[in-house]
Amino acid sequence: MFHSELRALFLARFGHEPTLFGIAPGRVNLIGEHTDYNDGFVFPGAIDRGLYIAARVVEGKSHVVSKQMGDGESFDASSVVPGGGMTSWSKYPAGMAWALRSHGELPNIEAYIDSDIPIGSGVSSSAAIEMAFGVVWNMFAGLGLTNRELAKLGQVCENQFVGVNSGIMDQMASAMGKEGRAMFLDTRTLDIAYAPVPNGVSVVLCDTKKPRALTDSAYNERRSQCEEASQILGVSKLRDADVADLEGAKPKMSDVVYRRARHVITENERCIQFKEALDAGELEKAGKLMRASHVSLRDDYEVSCRELDEMADAAAAAPGCIGARMTGAGFGGACVALVHDESLEVFRAATLSAYDKATGLGGEAMACCLVDGARIVSSLP
Repeated sequence: MFHSELRALFLARFGHEPTLFGIAPGRVNLIGEHTDYNDGFVFPGAIDRGLYIAARVVEGKSHVVSKQMGDGESFDASSVVPGGGMTSWSKYPAGMAWALRSHGELPNIEAYIDSDIPIGSGVSSSAAIEMAFGVVWNMFAGLGLTNRELAKLGQVCENQFVGVNSGIMDQMASAMGKEGRAMFLDTRTLDIAYAPVPNGVSVVLCDTKKPRALTDSAYNERRSQCEEASQILGVSKLRDADVADLEGAKPKMSDVVYRRARHVITENERCIQFKEALDAGELEKAGKLMRASHVSLRDDYEVSCRELDEMADAAAAAPGCIGARMTGAGFGGACVALVHDESLEVFRAATLSAYDKATGLGGEAMACCLVDGARIVSSLP
């Protein structure tokens, strides 16, 4: 479907056939939120909601168009630099061009993208844009970079060109996804232990339909508070501290900084315990860890909102639910739930009914398959 439609859109917009097609998936994070920029542990999976790209090499500037977001600003892939005042979504492909230039010369391209990733739902449409353009330029320029290397460059793009101090999780999840498996990722070493979701269990994305509204300033503030806590604790990152360390240093911290650090430190512990629970088939324990994660994000890290809380509560109370929590950066977006397959339809109906009654928003519940990461393809699904 996407192949023929995207090809036609490209041809209509640019008057030429594309020469390359690619896919970069969105991601959902099962547990381990706001730990990645603290060198901690996360547990994401690439999902079957993706960004699809058609492209060709051209003379002159690069032109990028999105079916959902319209035309982006044009830029020269060989010379674009941070601080150029780009304001549209094209700062993401431009930033990837800038980051990739450290590995070789890049051609300019025409590119058209289409996406079925829910925008603003916290499933990382921005990282999918970065990885889609990453695999395309990697192929066109013959750079020979691995997807792991492209993920690192995606973070460089996000941090130094776009200006958001994000961690590496989103790019790694989009780049390194594996069909049918979630990834237990150590964001310090980038070691991955793939883990299958248990048979008979589905990952369900519960979209609040409230667009994610965590501003760059709020995100950077959380990161700064974590850095302040690390300095007080005498560690390079909160990854290196435990609860005992934190309690010993509590008198030296403001209440806000203490609570931010408590979330990160306990969330790292929950992530490790979650993997152990899945490996042991202890689904009840996994569900309790998801609930504890949501409470910590709500109360200590303060990145939830009424809609996320209502959706998490509605999902947790619905038939067949193992566990549910907000996923993504916060202040809107989506929750993730693990649900027994035989209860999917009744779970969906009960969750959305309760959520709509509480908020007046329709919401959406999508069962997701876990898929392979960003890649060049001969045809699109």
